[in-house]
Amino acid sequence: MSNFYGLIALDLACLLAAAAMLRAWRKRRTRPPLVAAGFLAALTIVATVLVVAGVGYKTVVLPTFILALLVILYTARYENKLAAPRR
Repeated sequence: MSNFYGLIALDLACLLAAAAMLRAWRKRRTRPPLVAAGFLAALTIVATVLVVAGVGYKTVVLPTFILALLVILYTARYENKLAAPRR
């Protein structure tokens, strides 16, 4: 049962990050936050389906969390490159 609490926490974290990416997209109207939000939502769905289907909880949740963090970091870095003034 505690595995499902961890899965719910992962789902909420990914969906909250996706919501933040959508908010960034609404502000800037650039493509990377929109793509990242879609990827995070898809990642959440895949992780949930895998755990419910019976794949080991630890096998799914940790790589999903790490991949979600990498997506967020890459998007933020890419956005900073776009926002930097050109010389």
